[in-house]
Amino acid sequence: MLFDISGIRLHVIGQTVALAIEHGREWGQLFVNDLSWKGNKTKMAKHAISESAVYTLRNNIDEQYCGDFFNTAGIPSEIAALLYSHIKLTSTLFTIYGIDTIRATAHPLVLAAASGVSVTELANQLETSSAPSAIQKALQSVSRNQFAEINKLLGARLIAKFKERESVNYTTLSDCGDCVKAFITAYRSA
Repeated sequence: MLFDISGIRLHVIGQTVALAIEHGREWGQLFVNDLSWKGNKTKMAKHAISESAVYTLRNNIDEQYCGDFFNTAGIPSEIAALLYSHIKLTSTLFTIYGIDTIRATAHPLVLAAASGVSVTELANQLETSSAPSAIQKALQSVSRNQFAEINKLLGARLIAKFKERESVNYTTLSDCGDCVKAFITAYRSA
């Protein structure tokens, strides 16, 4: 069940998601371009997941980093930091596994994977098959308003995952990484 998002300024969340996707893509490219990994995507992904959790714990992205910016957006800074961290990790893994995150039509894929939506569920919402080409075609053909609504619902679902926990746990990045890898596997095999 989605929580009430009426108090959240969605443009700020949208900016956060876009920034996290960009930063994740950049970080993923560092892995891909580093010859010491010898192209081993599994090891790259495992390391990215581990480093994401350690970095988030070590830096505890909190009030000092994003305080007033996110509080004025109607979202607690701890939740915003988790949103950023999960989206960045998801985008990193997409980049490592060769799934484009540059185009805006890829953003719902990133949000779906980060929020635990299956490829089949996303395809059903788009009223198409779960084949990657069909999903991309469907995302490219939706109106701007429909596209914004899809992103809003997927973002709200991800934020709701954090809000429904009694205490927010940064180790959820490991779980997120596993879900994203499963999404990528299903997306590629569809």
